[in-house]
Amino acid sequence: MNQYSRPRRRRRARLSVLTVVGELLLTVGLIVFGYMVWQPWHTAVGVTAKQEELSAEDSAAWDEQAPEDAPWDGVVPVVDKPADFEVFAVLRVPSFGTTYANRVAEKTDWETVLNLDDKGIGHYETTQMPGEPGNFALAGHRSGPLINAFREVMNLRVGDPLFLETPEGWYTYRFRSIEYVLPDETDVLRPFPRLDGSIGEDQILTLTTCHPKLAGSDERAIAYSVFEGYQPRSEGPPAELLKLNPSMEATQALRGDQE
Repeated sequence: MNQYSRPRRRRRARLSVLTVVGELLLTVGLIVFGYMVWQPWHTAVGVTAKQEELSAEDSAAWDEQAPEDAPWDGVVPVVDKPADFEVFAVLRVPSFGTTYANRVAEKTDWETVLNLDDKGIGHYETTQMPGEPGNFALAGHRSGPLINAFREVMNLRVGDPLFLETPEGWYTYRFRSIEYVLPDETDVLRPFPRLDGSIGEDQILTLTTCHPKLAGSDERAIAYSVFEGYQPRSEGPPAELLKLNPSMEATQALRGDQE
């Protein structure tokens, strides 16, 4: 070979269609796998921690806003109708986790309430408010992509407590029963679920969410609880809640020391 001649360069092999498709499928697979790992962590850890933090901030703010030395007259107050998308309560359900706390906002729109990790539970605006006779009905995802406020609804057992914290005080409910309905069975949102007629004196808390847990939304799970009692903010959280959630009891003690 001539000493001045240049070595021939190897021609780069052309990528075949199958190679390109294979690489694309591999990339998509990695993305999907990454999302499958991230999504449960995000909803179970990230969102849970954020909700606990925001709920604690709400509670502290409501304590500061509460009038001092205002005696309770024994009448259970009716929570004022909030503005659309406004957070007006925190739902605490020890059966969902001892530290479970999730903010409640007005309306059940996905993009403005149910899908947001700083809200997640929505109040059906046509139903009653806490303290009012009738049906106080809430909606939440069970297997949503960003927040699953009612994921553990099947953990509820007859007699389990549910605590609703508002600026006025604490409303305690007792779980009574659960049923499964089709999505178009909206009579569960009537003033007395399923029945026509007058409201009566019962105060009901109704949780609505998709069923089954991880397989879409062919049905709805409807959990009913009955109002048991009210405690004004001046008396602090119910003793039963503090017993079931020791971390909350420690927070209350710290606030007392700071005061």
